[in-house]
Amino acid sequence: MNTNVRDAGNFFLSVPVFEGRQTAVQSIPNNTNTNVTFDTEDVDNDNGHSTSTNTDRYTPQTAGRFQISGGVGFTGNATGRRGAFVCRNGGAITGALTLFNSGNALTTAYPAKTITETANGSTDYFTIQAFQDSGGALNTDTTGFQSSFSVRWVGTV
Repeated sequence: MNTNVRDAGNFFLSVPVFEGRQTAVQSIPNNTNTNVTFDTEDVDNDNGHSTSTNTDRYTPQTAGRFQISGGVGFTGNATGRRGAFVCRNGGAITGALTLFNSGNALTTAYPAKTITETANGSTDYFTIQAFQDSGGALNTDTTGFQSSFSVRWVGTV
């Protein structure tokens, strides 16, 4: 009974969840897709993220379908476009890109499209990438609009 009932019940009461954010400024080069680093974990109950190695990725330790979301905060700059998107194993997921015209010089957050994607529970990983084409490098914001990354297990494959 413990293996079949208790353990399954406990898993569904605490499914794998990761929520991280960026508290150290990162320079995003002009016109280059760049993995965003996340140095602070608010929740990581499946140990899929490290704050010392590959801080840009979440590697699910449990196989299944995951809902991934996040966003990138940029310092103020009115030139060019800004974007954020979810990647799986280093490649952009079709339909996961959001791209905005900057439009103003205010510090602003740009969300990635929330997407559901599968992972094998051992080697697949997810990242949030940032894009900007202001004409030069642009820093992320770590005060008002911290970049964030969220991964939640939503079911089996």
